Amino acid sequence: MSKFRFSGALVAIMAMMLVVAGCGKEEARPNEVAVNTYKITATDTQIATSFNGTITAQNKTAIHARVSGHVVEKYVKGGQQVVKGQPLFRLDSRQYEANLASAQATAASTNASYLNSERDLQRYQQLANEDAIARQTLDTQASTAEQQRAALEANEAAVRIAQDNLQDTVIYAPFDGTLEMDDIDLGSYVTAGSTTLVTINTVDPVYVQFAMSESEYLDFMKNKQGQSLDNLPLQLRLSDGSIYQYTGTLVQAAKNLDSSSGQLIFKASFPNPEHMLLPNMYASVVSPGDIIKGAILVPTKALTQVLDKSFVYTVDESGTVTQVPVVTSGTQGIYTIVKSGLKPGETVVVDGLTKIRNGVKVNATALTKDQVEKTK
Repeated sequence: MSKFRFSGALVAIMAMMLVVAGCGKEEARPNEVAVNTYKITATDTQIATSFNGTITAQNKTAIHARVSGHVVEKYVKGGQQVVKGQPLFRLDSRQYEANLASAQATAASTNASYLNSERDLQRYQQLANEDAIARQTLDTQASTAEQQRAALEANEAAVRIAQDNLQDTVIYAPFDGTLEMDDIDLGSYVTAGSTTLVTINTVDPVYVQFAMSESEYLDFMKNKQGQSLDNLPLQLRLSDGSIYQYTGTLVQAAKNLDSSSGQLIFKASFPNPEHMLLPNMYASVVSPGDIIKGAILVPTKALTQVLDKSFVYTVDESGTVTQVPVVTSGTQGIYTIVKSGLKPGETVVVDGLTKIRNGVKVNATALTKDQVEKTK
């Protein structure tokens, strides 16, 4: 009997151990994953279209000297910002100073000859009135005085040219702008009208050149519904994703498609008072489009891509996650427009996507619209 009692006690002990082990497994269940969520709402949304572009200067001018000579002074260096009328370079002026002095001397001599011929003409006129000299003598003197006057005018013009040449030995900025890094070295010889001293670009405003395909252009024009392109406000999205603070306007549009690329070229003008935009920077021109009534906007970071499909994770009242396929249609800032798959009032996970899977429970913290946009 004692043997059977011992066996029964052993079985009871083993059963209790199994129960205890089972309780231990229940307590060891992992904690719920902490995630941030956002409650979806429907709102009227304007769909914007964007086109990749390049920032260019409205004016890009290679600075040439009007006279030849060696560069003896540089007042600027490449990359510097300058204002209209600011001196940039000075050429050796000794030759032009000598030319001016010579022209002035010649003009002074001619002026003396002209004044003398005029006095002689006046005397001959008086004598002719008294029939004291032949009419031919008076006419000859009048012709001489006229020739001297013409010579004086020619020499005075030579003086002005010499003065201009001397003044042109100093080269000034033709407009406000930024110098490129191609400035010529001190001591270089400059040929008039040929040698580039430096290139200057305007900085405010600037152009953004962009292109549309034929189909994009047709959609673009349909969405405008007769609105004038000249008055169309445009935005600029910079390469870091931020929206430029100033709006621009369309200033140039090609009248035909480019034969090589099949695209239509446009230029938009944007203010640049802080000189933030630089030539050759990349940016996207953003144009307002159609308004979608009751559009469902989902933070773009809530979307996951599997092959060519888009998904979001929704959270129900019990905290259970469900993976939901969605169909998207364009973006609006940090949001993506969802055409189907979601309804207003549903809650989606916006942070912690890599820590969850379909069917798990989460500890959700709801974010407001402001919080979502601040943590973009």
